[in-house]
Amino acid sequence: MSQICKQYEVKIDISHLNSQTVNHLNGLFREAKWYYNSVIGSRNISELSNDYYKISQVSVKVTDHFEARNLDHLSSQMKQELVDRTKDSLKALLRLKKNGRRVGALKFKSYVNSIPLKQYHNT
Repeated sequence: MSQICKQYEVKIDISHLNSQTVNHLNGLFREAKWYYNSVIGSRNISELSNDYYKISQVSVKVTDHFEARNLDHLSSQMKQELVDRTKDSLKALLRLKKNGRRVGALKFKSYVNSIPLKQYHNT
């Protein structure tokens, strides 16, 4: 049995969406940025517990202080994939470092362009 791996990239034309959908998408990407930065800010990314996917609030730095923000739009599967993406980035940096390249640390993001989605029956 042969399987063909396919990847789809979808672009959304905002002018064809209603305001509720646009607000939901904006909230989704904003919360993905907050969650990613929270993962980067955690002490040991490679040993994050499974309970970390269940958190519903993250601390966000606003000018000179931190505020707790709710994660209303981001699903647990999206959170899992964001953590997995971060772990993959760390593995890539480690490989580059072992090959003699100079690498730095992962940096906080000011925006997130894509949110990975888990596929049914795929790992």
